[in-house]
Amino acid sequence: MILIQRFKSILLQKIPFYSILKKDYQHIKEAIENTFGKKILYSKDCIELSESIFQKIHVRISFQTLRRLFGYIIDGVKISNTSLHYLSIYCGYENFENFINDYQKSDELVDAKDIKYIKLFYAISTSNTQQDENYHNASKNIALLLFKNKALLNATSTFLSKNSTSQIYFFERFPFIDMLSSGYALHLKKYLNEKKNTEAQLFGNCLLYLGYALSNNPLRSKIITIINSIELDQTTHPFPIGRKYACNILENYLNNNTTELERWIALSMIEAININKRKKEHNNFPYFQFVLADVFNLIERPKEAKQMIEICELDYKRVPDFTLDNGYLEALDLVKAINLLQLNKPADSKRILNRLKSTDIVFIMHDYFLIQRLLVEIKLIKSKQSIKYKNMYQEITSLIDKRNFLFFKKKLETYKKIRKENK
Repeated sequence: MILIQRFKSILLQKIPFYSILKKDYQHIKEAIENTFGKKILYSKDCIELSESIFQKIHVRISFQTLRRLFGYIIDGVKISNTSLHYLSIYCGYENFENFINDYQKSDELVDAKDIKYIKLFYAISTSNTQQDENYHNASKNIALLLFKNKALLNATSTFLSKNSTSQIYFFERFPFIDMLSSGYALHLKKYLNEKKNTEAQLFGNCLLYLGYALSNNPLRSKIITIINSIELDQTTHPFPIGRKYACNILENYLNNNTTELERWIALSMIEAININKRKKEHNNFPYFQFVLADVFNLIERPKEAKQMIEICELDYKRVPDFTLDNGYLEALDLVKAINLLQLNKPADSKRILNRLKSTDIVFIMHDYFLIQRLLVEIKLIKSKQSIKYKNMYQEITSLIDKRNFLFFKKKLETYKKIRKENK
């Protein structure tokens, strides 16, 4: 026995990847079982799993390969990279490398009590408006906890995507815009696999698109096709409707398709005027116009952004019993400040910025808007050689890298180039 143990220790010393590979197989087996919806307890379960994989991703992985993976066949044959790739896709990842590097469970221990607490929380049902408001606020705290603890989010993600309450109170009310390009897409895909109604599919795919667009990922063009295949109706919330228009505007801007860009801009202007007439219950906050004004800032169309903001001012009504999460009005103010600078009104832009704290921006998109704010502020600095300019340039670059929002890096370099030409 001692000799065998010694032999194993020597093997592990010479082939350190063995332990990593074993651990990764364990993680992907857990991910497969979570996606499949039950444990693989018997060899025959692999036949049903093989069919489930085929139904979901239209790729056939033999039940023999699956039996080998789950330890029912031990013949020394390795699982191929191709099989690991498609198994990762089945679980909601882009590939096996993506699974290992970005989304596998952290080595940190996740306290089972924390997982249990989250599951119990989303088992609570709400029955009246007051409870709903309290539950909403508690949900926000849960979302904050999960966004700060990647290991805990990974451990609960499958449950959250399947639970009807957390679908609403986690995914839909607190979409994590800041991490769309750096990990959150995995969890969104799980949500999309579980909630199939029209509005959920539009909502989730629009967020996926935004993440891909901001990270310069060519998959965005595939997602825009899915978005445009989804039929809208009179019951659809203005937020996902606005995101559909915004995605198409951004896509055609990135593709330099002037004809389609102008067509979608014109359509969005018509929708901005008419949507509040149809959806009076959403006059508490200009959801549609907020999203469109933001995307017009991104593509630097200040005239259209100004028109959207004017509609916001005309149609927005403060209602005493309406609760809006802290930070949305501040985000709208920042959208105005960006627009004013693009309209060559730096003094007016500064007036808004001086009274607007960055920390007040809604937490799910704090860094997304902070990057935009800093891009405004760096343009207002006169000397490119100043310490303030250099520090701010570094701060913007660090935030872009942290969130993988490469779209803004190109914008930052453009500003830098313009300053050099104007010297």
